[in-house]
This record gives sequence, C-alpha cells and structure tokens, in this order.
Amino acid sequence: MNRITLLALACFACLAPLAVAQDRPIPPTEAPKKMTLPEGFKATLFAGEPDVVQPIAFTFDDRGRVWVVECLSYPKWKNDGTGNDRVVVFEDTDGDGRFDKKTVVYDKGSNLSGIELGFGGVWLCSVPNLIFLPCDFNADKPAPTGKPQIVLDGWNLKDTKHNIFNSLIWGPDGWLYGCNGIQSVSFVGKPGAEKKDRVEMNCGVWRYHPTKKVFEAFAHGTTNPFGLDYDEYGEMFITNCVIKHLFHVAPGGHYDRMYGQDINPNSYGLMHSIADYIHWAGGDWTTSRGSKPEHSDAGGGHAHSGAMIYLGDNFPDEYRNTLFTCNIHGNRLNRDILKRQGSGYKSERAKDFMFANDPWFRGIAVHYGPDGGVFVSDWCDTGECHNYEVVDTTNGRIHKIVYGTPKPFKGDLSKMSDEDLVQLLRHKNDWFCRHAQRILQERADAKKLSPDLTNRLFTVMSGDEPMRVRLRILWTIHCIGNTQTLLNYSENLSLKRDLGWTSRLTLEYAADGMRLDFDPIRVYTLEKDANERLAFASALRRFSVEQRARYIPSLLKVVTAKDADDPNIPLMTWYAIEPLIGVNREQTKAFLRMAQLPILREYIARKATIVHPVYIGSVLDWAVESKDALIAQDMLQGILDGLGGARSVQAPSNWITAGPILLNSPNGIVRERAMILAVTFGDEKAIKDMQVIAADRTANIETRKTALRVLLRRGKPDLLPLLQRLTEESAIRPDAIRGLAAFKDPATPALLLKQYATFSSTEKEDVVQTLAARSDWALALLDAVEGGSVPRADVSVFVARQIQGLKDKRVGERLTKVWGQLQPASAQRTALTTKYKALLTDSELARADLPKGRQSFVKNCAACHKLYDDGGDVGPALTGAQRANLDYILENVLDPSAVVPRDYQVNVIFLNDGRTINGIIKNETDKAVTVRTANETIVIPKDEIESRSVSKMSMMPEGLFDKLPDREVRDLVAYLRGKQQVPLPK
Repeated sequence: MNRITLLALACFACLAPLAVAQDRPIPPTEAPKKMTLPEGFKATLFAGEPDVVQPIAFTFDDRGRVWVVECLSYPKWKNDGTGNDRVVVFEDTDGDGRFDKKTVVYDKGSNLSGIELGFGGVWLCSVPNLIFLPCDFNADKPAPTGKPQIVLDGWNLKDTKHNIFNSLIWGPDGWLYGCNGIQSVSFVGKPGAEKKDRVEMNCGVWRYHPTKKVFEAFAHGTTNPFGLDYDEYGEMFITNCVIKHLFHVAPGGHYDRMYGQDINPNSYGLMHSIADYIHWAGGDWTTSRGSKPEHSDAGGGHAHSGAMIYLGDNFPDEYRNTLFTCNIHGNRLNRDILKRQGSGYKSERAKDFMFANDPWFRGIAVHYGPDGGVFVSDWCDTGECHNYEVVDTTNGRIHKIVYGTPKPFKGDLSKMSDEDLVQLLRHKNDWFCRHAQRILQERADAKKLSPDLTNRLFTVMSGDEPMRVRLRILWTIHCIGNTQTLLNYSENLSLKRDLGWTSRLTLEYAADGMRLDFDPIRVYTLEKDANERLAFASALRRFSVEQRARYIPSLLKVVTAKDADDPNIPLMTWYAIEPLIGVNREQTKAFLRMAQLPILREYIARKATIVHPVYIGSVLDWAVESKDALIAQDMLQGILDGLGGARSVQAPSNWITAGPILLNSPNGIVRERAMILAVTFGDEKAIKDMQVIAADRTANIETRKTALRVLLRRGKPDLLPLLQRLTEESAIRPDAIRGLAAFKDPATPALLLKQYATFSSTEKEDVVQTLAARSDWALALLDAVEGGSVPRADVSVFVARQIQGLKDKRVGERLTKVWGQLQPASAQRTALTTKYKALLTDSELARADLPKGRQSFVKNCAACHKLYDDGGDVGPALTGAQRANLDYILENVLDPSAVVPRDYQVNVIFLNDGRTINGIIKNETDKAVTVRTANETIVIPKDEIESRSVSKMSMMPEGLFDKLPDREVRDLVAYLRGKQQVPLPK
C-alpha cells in the first residue's frame, strides 16, 4: 500500500520508490512484543488505535497524565482556522502501563503540531499561529470563559508542507521553546504587528516568554529540527534531518544548513553538528530510504524526529544524560552519548536502543514520565515524503518502555505546598524538577508564593548540593522573578559554580534595561572558564549595538588561542561583535587589533572591507605594524574575501608603503595574498615584477605558478603572449593551458592542437576542457576528433555533455555527427554491472594488491574524493560511505549522475565573453562565485555572468573503469572496500 506518513513532517526528502511494506501494521497489542530492547527492558502498549490516531505530539500534566495532539489535518493543511484536530488526555488509573481513561479536551484544532501545558492552559502549535487555550484542569475541558487565543502568528503555511514549527518545551529559564523548519520562512509577531516589528526566521529554535509576552529567535540553522530537549546542565539539543542529526544549541548560534544563506549574510562561518557520524551508510541522503542492510548497520536513515535526554530515575545510570531520538526510516530509537568538549559537546554513537521490527513504525516523539518510564508515539503508516495525497488516519500508538517494574506515580504536583515543591527540585527524576519549577513560576506570576521562599532557595543553593540541584535552584530563583537574589549570588565568587548560567542570566537582565550595581565583567571568571566565555558571548546578542560596545573589549581580551579549537567560542564571539564592525572607524580599528583568534581577525577585516573601502588602509596598517606573518595572513585574506573577486579596486593611499613590505614577506602565503591585492589595486610595478617572475625559467617553479595564477585574476588580454610561450614549458604548461581558457583568442585552438600529440595525458585533459568552454573552440576540437589528431576517447562523456550544453546549435549537431549520440549512463548500467560483478567476485577481490589499489585511487580518484588521509574535497568524502557494498561502488562509478547530492550538483555558468564554465559552487557571496571545475578553481565576479543553471550531471566522469585494465579495477575496488588505510607501493 502507498500510504503517506508523518515522515513528511519530520524530514525533507524527494520522491523515491517506497520500501516494500506489509499491507497492515502489526496489531497494536502485538507490536510491543515484536520490539527488540536491551536486557532488562520491556515495552507495553499504553494506547493504540482506535483510541488514539495521528499522535504527532504529547506531554504530561502535573498528575502524570498524557496529553496527546491528534493531527487529523495532515496532509490537507487548512488556512481558514477550522479543523477537527484533537487534544486528548489519557490516564492510567491502575498503574498497569496502559491507559484506562480517555478524555477529549478539544476537538476543533487546526494544523496542530506541538503541545505544552502551563500558566492556566494548553499551548499549541497551530500553523500559522501559536495559540493558548485556557483550560480547567480539574474538569479537563476548556475554561468556561476561555476561547483559543492567538498569542503569535506569522508562521509560514503557504510555502511548506512538512517544515512546520513544532516541539514545544518549557526551558530551564522559564521560556517556552520550539523549533522551525528550513522551508518555513516566517515572520513571527503579535497578531496585527507590522512586518518591521516581527522576527524573521526559517530553520532554527525560537522561544516565547509566557508572562513578559516576548518572542525571540534563539538560534538559526540546521534543516528541519523536529525534536528539542535539554540536559541536566540546561544545555539545549535538537535532533535534525538530512544533514547530521544532532546539534548542541548555544543561544544566538548560527548552524550548518542543508542549503541557502544564513539569516545573517555576515555570519560568514557556521557552527557544526556535535556528531562526527551519520545514521546512514554515506552517499546522498535520499539513498538511505528503503531499509537497506548497510543503512541499518549505521543507524537506519537520515530522518529523525523527537529528542529526549534521559533524566528519569527508572533506567540504569548508564542511560542518564544520553539522548534518544526516533529514526523514521530505521523504525527504531537511536541513542547518542553526550560528552563535554570545551564550552560545548561532542556525541558518540551508542548502540541503537529499540528496534520496532515493524515497517509501519514511525516514531515521532519520545519523553520520560513521572515513574521514569519512556513513552514513544508511533504515527504508524507507510510511505515517503513529498506525497501529500493519501494518508491512513486510522492508526496510531503510544508505547511505554520501562526497566524492571517502576513504582506508579499517584498525586498532583499542583496541589503541593511551596516548600514541598522546593524539595522536589532535588529529585533525581527531572520530570518532577521541571514541573515543580514551572508551578512555582506560575505562583510567582499570580503573586501567591510564600514570602520567604527565595531565602530558602538561596540557602539550599549555598549548601553542598550537586551541580544539577544548584542549577535547578538557580533557574527557579530566576523564573520566580527574584533577580536581586540572583545578582547577590552573582557577586559571590565562592558560590559560583554554575557553568556560566549566572553570566547568561545577569547579562539578560542588563540587556533588558536593568541597572546593575556592579560591573559583571569584574566578577566573571572569564579567563578560567570556557562556559563563562560562551555565556558572555551568547548573551551579548540581546544587547543593542551601542550597549555591546561596552563589553566587547573585555570579551576580546579573554578569547585567546586557548579557544581556537573550541566548538562554540570563536564563532559566537564573531556573532557578538559583527554588528559593531564598520559602525565607528576608531572602534573597528581597535577591535581589529585586539582580536587574538585568526578567524576573528579575518572576519573583522572582511566585513570592514565590505562596509567601506576606507577600512582597507586600516587593515593593511595592522598587517604591517604587527610584524607577525600570521596576523598579516588573516588581514589580507579578510580584505580579499571582502572584495569578493573584484577585478579592479582603487588602491588605498598606504599601499605605496605597505605593498612592498607585504610583497617581500618571507611568508609565502602573505606574499601570494599581497600579489593578488597588487593586481586588484592595479599596482603596475608589482604586475611587471610578477610577469618577469612567471616568464623566468630559472626562478622557483612554484613561485612562477603563483605569479601566473595571480596575473590571471586580472583578466587582461595582455597576458596572452606570455601564456602562449609558456605552453612550450612542460613544468608550467598545465597552468598556461588552463589560463588560455579565460581569453577569447581565435588562435588558441590551433596552438594547443598543434602540440597535442606531445602532451601528457593530464595536459591533454586540460586541452580538451579548455577547448570545450567556447563554441568556436569546441568546433575546432571536434574537427580534430574527426581528423584523428584527438582520439575520440579523449573526449569523455562528461566533456561531451559540456559541449552539448553550449548555446550553439552547430556544436550540438557536430557533436552528434563526430563523437556520437549521447546515451544516459543508466541505459548501460545493467549490462556493465553484470560484467563487473562477474569480474569482481569475492575470490578475485581476495587476490587484490591493496597498495596498488591505493595507487590507482591516487591517480584516478584522489583529485576529487578523500578516503582516509588521501584526497580532495571536490566530491563527497568516501571514508564514511557504504564502500563495503559492491553494488554501491558500481552504481556510483558506472552511473555517477544517477543520484547527485545538492552540494555537488554541477552549475553551468555562461559568461558575458562567450565562455561556459561547468563546476561545483564552493563559495558564493553577493559579488562573486568560486567554482571548482574538473581541473581548476575559479573566482568569477558576478557582473561577468550572463546566466547560470543547475545540471543533473555529476562532476565525476563516466567510464572510469573502461580506461583501466581488469587487474587495476580489481585492486582499486578492493582498496575502496577496505576498512583501513594501506601504504603506497614502494
């Protein structure tokens, strides 16, 4: 059956053949018995169809009952506010692990995708709105005078089907948090607010304060986060789809995205996932569907939904503070171990925790409850993303997993005294801590707290409590609004052991306008504590540009070389200072000289250059005055990035003195970057010097190549005579051949084809690539093929497709006549697969010479692909790919264009002068694109581009095996399938 699932809500994917699945799911009562769990664990059915269907999200009330959102809207999202989505309460009155009482609280919901309880009602994600439904929790129904209230609106429903906002959770700081997907470009604000008063966001994390009525974008990036939780230190984590699955979310962070520009064009660098592994066996993410064994071994697939950091008290201690997420393609629960690393974390893959062993299992949400048991919702359907027509609304389950026999919870936390709630803040099961903290916050808002409660909290914090208890008390003091107590605590260094939380909260008070009676810089242990430095940099995001100026010098003073490899601090510091760069010239110069990390120096110089060319002189001054080659490298790179590939820029007045110093630096990197600037500034003396160096046969060959490469950036045809002469020198010939492609000279084809027979195989490839770039040249190349001076085999399928893409009918017709009709590789793949499977048997591969296989990899593959410690970055890295699978290798070698990841799609760029460039976009700014072609990397100013398009063609040429003898194919494939690096042949 072809039924669509909520998978479309939890991952971004393309249409693909569906995995074969049974026609009906395992019956609800039988499903838990089929699950595979670690020893000592057992699963039960808490609720199943028909009692629950479409369970997209759930949470718990203060009595431990489960509140479930049933999303009947999907996939036909409503845009008129009407609907029949439900909020249902399930209660287990006898403690047997299965519900025995069900209450429908609300049945008129629209597009519901998230739920949380608190402050007198139910909070619901209801695209395009965040709504609040006042509720009588004693009667389990909406309050008599309460109607659904639109708290915020502006979430995007029109442009997305499955990136809707989701995953509501109360944070440790008393804010309501949630996630948002990459296609949902939203402008969120109070109903009726103008666009200028709204907050723009797409993928990332947001938060809303329930009493201050303030909305903020908390962090930006990833793809489609559909799971959010925090650990016992209050640090947020999200689970994500398509790209790596797990991110530690620092306030104000900007993270790797699946595609597109970060919301701040001046972010420049983005923070990474804390996982250095993926839950599928490599290759394009779309290949991870279909329950293939190799993907199962790696974790099941690229789509994740739900996040739970286990802080309950039922599972063994080894599971505490580890993260669980539902792997949708893998029909299971993955588990990750979280380990501190500097100011952040790294994750390690643990054994998958639960296998549903049911192809209909579609886990969506996972949470632990008051008895420490874990609840998992199962959407229960089959199908794939991007199919919005049919959905089976008759299924749904909520399972419960426990270790041993937990003690059922009976009670109502909302009826407890303030003092008893304070004692619950010490509870090992954080479910109690979180509920107790929220209830105390509600009472504080209603002015119903005991008068001396804060003093008792402070006394508890001052004692010898574990970190998790101290933090929970600190957060509670903050949430109940007693900021003065927290500020008094902030001044007491002997008490401060809180992983930067006091810094974070105190600076938030300052950003909100509170006048502090002390200098927070003075009392923070910034020099000693990476968490303090991260908290400090993060908090500055909430300050105005004017306010930040006071604190930035102190931050730059303490962010030093010790933070260079920290996962958060370098970029978070940049995000904090970025808005100030270019606002004030003296201030920008001061920050430039204070910055101690290379990335900060480079980015400050880059933005300053973009803001106004006047800053270039200031950057050059510091590059020279520092007398430090490393500082000069960073400064010059920042200027170059800021100029964005411009061919010509007015030189600053101090270039006349700074230029010669930098051009004669003993550091090669400084010299090369200075040479590029000299060309950009039109420094005629420097240009002539470079021309002399490039032409000098006695000079160092690498120096000559550098000079030639820099001169080519000018784009001036006066370089042609030199390039033509250099084609006669074997040492520099490849550079000259590639350089000729930049100039529309009718003499180039005859020059290159005349010498073609004497060239090496690599040089011949360069000639063919060069001549394929222009229509007239391509015709000359095809004439040479027809005349026999260029063998047909030298024009690869990849190049033939490039020629076919030229905007000239004559060329296409000539290609067909001379070279032949282009056939898709897929048409030949079956026959070639059969051929190579017969050759590459297990017994034959066992005879392979692995060092020679590595040698073949270096010769044929390493220019583009990295395997272990060898190779480039033009194509995807192969180390983590499903190399052990012969079918995977054959598919990608024999038909490389079958599946092309987005990041490696070939862009076809037509230039104003008639040249066509085919390559992968490695970097793009508003001024230029950097393109990696088959044989070089080119920076192209955008004003020189006539048009551009994206091709489905892979950069990897077809027919790789055709050029190799069978023995070399065997050795190469065996090496690719290996599990460790081998030495090259002696």
